Amino acid sequence: MPDNENQTEIKVEEVKQEKKIVEPRELSAYAKEYTKQYQMDWEYQHRAIISPLEVDELASKIASVYEQVRKVIDWKEENLLRRGAIERILKRRLVSELYGISILPNLNATEMAEPMILELMRSGYFDNGKIAKKQIKEIENILSKYIRILDNSNLPNSQSKKHVKNKMEFYTWMLEVAACEIEEVLAPAFKENALLNLMTNVIFERNRILPSDKMSDLDRLIQIYIASMRTLYNFDDPIISYNVIKIRYPFWVEETEESIENVMRQVHEVRQQIEEDLNSEEGKHFYKLAGKYDAAYRIIGDVLDRINNTPDVVKEKLANPEELKEMIKEAYFKRKKSLKSRLFRSAIYSTLSIFVAGIASFIIFEGPVAKLAGKEFSILSLFVDLLIPSLVMFILVIVIRPPKDSNLKIVQGEVSKIIHKHSSEDVYEVDFRRKKNKVLNFVFIAISVFCGLAAMRFIFWIFEIGRVPWTSMYLDTVNVAMVFFAAMAIKSKSKEITIEDHVSFTEFLLELFSIPLAKIGQWFSNQWKKYNIFAALFTAVIDLPFSTSIRVIESWRNFLKERSSEMH
Repeated sequence: MPDNENQTEIKVEEVKQEKKIVEPRELSAYAKEYTKQYQMDWEYQHRAIISPLEVDELASKIASVYEQVRKVIDWKEENLLRRGAIERILKRRLVSELYGISILPNLNATEMAEPMILELMRSGYFDNGKIAKKQIKEIENILSKYIRILDNSNLPNSQSKKHVKNKMEFYTWMLEVAACEIEEVLAPAFKENALLNLMTNVIFERNRILPSDKMSDLDRLIQIYIASMRTLYNFDDPIISYNVIKIRYPFWVEETEESIENVMRQVHEVRQQIEEDLNSEEGKHFYKLAGKYDAAYRIIGDVLDRINNTPDVVKEKLANPEELKEMIKEAYFKRKKSLKSRLFRSAIYSTLSIFVAGIASFIIFEGPVAKLAGKEFSILSLFVDLLIPSLVMFILVIVIRPPKDSNLKIVQGEVSKIIHKHSSEDVYEVDFRRKKNKVLNFVFIAISVFCGLAAMRFIFWIFEIGRVPWTSMYLDTVNVAMVFFAAMAIKSKSKEITIEDHVSFTEFLLELFSIPLAKIGQWFSNQWKKYNIFAALFTAVIDLPFSTSIRVIESWRNFLKERSSEMH
């Protein structure tokens, strides 16, 4: 009997321990607000669509093939493809205003809105039946606003080269922001914004700066928001600019007459302020801070995607520590697996993009210039000229490795600190009082410059060995530097689930040369974006005729369907 009593006591204790393990935890205020915002996405995805728009399937298939080709020609991150397509349509429609090329007359907003949406649907960026006809009017209002702003931008009336350059930069910036607003209306990013708000709010509340009066709360919030966008989703400057505009100048996204007048009156001041926000020196500190913890938020987003249910179910699952731990583990390894395939896909697409660009450069520029200089490309030199940049890109990307499994425990701990309520919270301190050692900093800069120049000289030497004509050597060397910059951007993505990064001595040595070379490549890449006349030529010569032909095919198909329906 005593033995049975002891066994009973042990079992009761085991049950108690088990209950203690699964006892739910109270969610933090951040988590409660996040689940509430996330639910808006679920409701939007399951909404009823009244009078949906549809496009012809044949025309859609042809347009989708063209978009695949565009992915190779101007390779971009996946989250930029749809907005890139919107930008192309805007630039094509307003090409005479933007580049001074009179291909076709400017269209008003009413004539632009519906064709733009239908083209995006044909290109595969929106499924049939997912966009309602009433959204045409919303896009029309946005287009009308930006056309008015461009027509009344009050740029100084000058024919100087600087004026033309400034005008192109301003128009390009405006169309990029317009593309962001149009995409937001057609595909609201409730889920992404909910996660961004979670990360921004947690870091803002836990952050302390020294001295405390270094920045206003609004400036600090905006810098944390910018850092979150850059680290969490790798957003580019246009979408960051648009999101910051909504915080600083909320009237920008209102289509009232008064708000449009405000935008037209302040547009240049707005742009200047946003550029200052994006290039703030203080922002570097917050970027480093956000980059350390972004993995935890990324996994939280994956966990919510897995649950994807009503708020009560979501809260119940998140409140269970053991269940949350398992969901984090599952999401972590799933993302790690997809990361490997995405890195490989990035290697393929970026390599093909570099190769296609190399062929185009050879046909349009390098070949003719070499002939004018009395030089000829041999088979070897052509091989080196075309394949070296592509091969460098492929090797740089393919050697990138995902994080080790030991990183999982750290991620689980950080997620718990965000989701569950704790008696005390971590403090993220940013000390602006720390002064750099000027002598040591000068030495580091000198070493970086030397390593960067040495790396460029080595690349130049490779092209010399390949007997590439001198007319192409410099261009090819710069091209490889830009390849390093692109590869470093891809490498940063490989750390998307890493909180503690461990760098080997070999990697440290490689970074001594690769980082300075990538910085040189970044500078050239930014200059190329400013003066890229090929984008205008491609829009005028290929993009415009192709989009027109697709519309003709669809109209023809609709005509045949109508004639067919009359035969009864």
